[in-house]
Amino acid sequence: MVNVALVDIIAAFGIDSGLAQWLVTGYMIVTAIIVACMAYLQRRFTVRALFFTGSAFLVIGSAACLVAPSFPLLLVFRLVQAVGTGIFIPLMMACVLAIAPKQKLGTYLSIGSCCITLGPAFAPVVSGLMVTYLGWRSIFLLPTVVIAATAIVGVFTVKDILDTEKAALDAPSVALAAFGLTAFVFGLSSFTSDIVIGFAGLLVGAGVITAFVLRQRRLANPLIDLSPLLNPRFALACPLVIVAMMTTFSMSVLLPLYYQGSLAATALASGLFILVPVLVNSVTAIVGGRVMDRKGPRPLIPIGFAVIVVGLAAIAALSVNIELAPVLIGSVLVYAGVGLIFSPSQTAGLVSLERSQNGNGVTIMNLFIQIAACIGPALFVGIFSTRVGAEAQASRPPFWLPPCAPSSAF
Repeated sequence: MVNVALVDIIAAFGIDSGLAQWLVTGYMIVTAIIVACMAYLQRRFTVRALFFTGSAFLVIGSAACLVAPSFPLLLVFRLVQAVGTGIFIPLMMACVLAIAPKQKLGTYLSIGSCCITLGPAFAPVVSGLMVTYLGWRSIFLLPTVVIAATAIVGVFTVKDILDTEKAALDAPSVALAAFGLTAFVFGLSSFTSDIVIGFAGLLVGAGVITAFVLRQRRLANPLIDLSPLLNPRFALACPLVIVAMMTTFSMSVLLPLYYQGSLAATALASGLFILVPVLVNSVTAIVGGRVMDRKGPRPLIPIGFAVIVVGLAAIAALSVNIELAPVLIGSVLVYAGVGLIFSPSQTAGLVSLERSQNGNGVTIMNLFIQIAACIGPALFVGIFSTRVGAEAQASRPPFWLPPCAPSSAF
């Protein structure tokens, strides 16, 4: 929902796209930090406790975003929202793993991934309607109401299906994970505009993340048990998931900017344009899950990546013509390819683990997903902002505006 509203938020607060994208990237960083803690949280607290805590953070954060008077406060309240998201996604996957028959895990996980995908499918349309007719602030009203209603339903329906135990939280590990990930993403987003700051951020981030990994290996009760990464099949699945999610999250940020900036589309039209590829993604995800259960990951993953490459190449080559059809078709191909590889990659990795490792496997997999969600938009929007700055210095309209449009239209 926020992706579609970014152009209006940029205009409302007088900020640039590089700063505005932190509403997305910052959200993903905090989500990743909470995901990193979820292996501990799932051991320590019941499903019901986590469900209602996540609901509270989402409701409070959404309601506060609705009335935020400045961009810094809007960003802070978005980070409050992110805590709830960081709880819900791993919790859903852990519950699926707890109840799903192993021979049908691909189908169950594909249904779970579709539940996540259907949000981005319909949110741009809903967001476009609300931004167009009610203003960008209204996009936070619907989540507030829906999550509050869901929490009320959860009082009667959510059950405690996971075992708990008394466990201690290693605060230094949380601090290392938070600082390392933030520094790394900041460096990546700054690399295209200031290579010194970017390189320093990447170096510091990588060093802190290395310290985090070494600490986990020394602790008797680590924040994240990294032993699933010693499983070759699981370790191979993780980078496949990263590539898939980097692509999806980057496209979900850049496409609205392109449609509204280059094609002068309304927020509603932009949402409708994004709806098509994301719905295709949902269909291919279900198909991929069912094929995964019958034939395994081998036919799906190579085909899926080939489709993604073709779609991205088409967008890269044809988007400069400022035409809708090539970009829309290319985005459909990209999202279709991601649907084919995302759930099979997850399933292939998780099904290779012992049941006792499921919690840590889910945490690691989701952590990589959130890292991809942080890195993808930061890198792509960093390149985007650098190109915009270069075009502005050359005293000509940026490449994402029609030739006849004034450069201030964005």
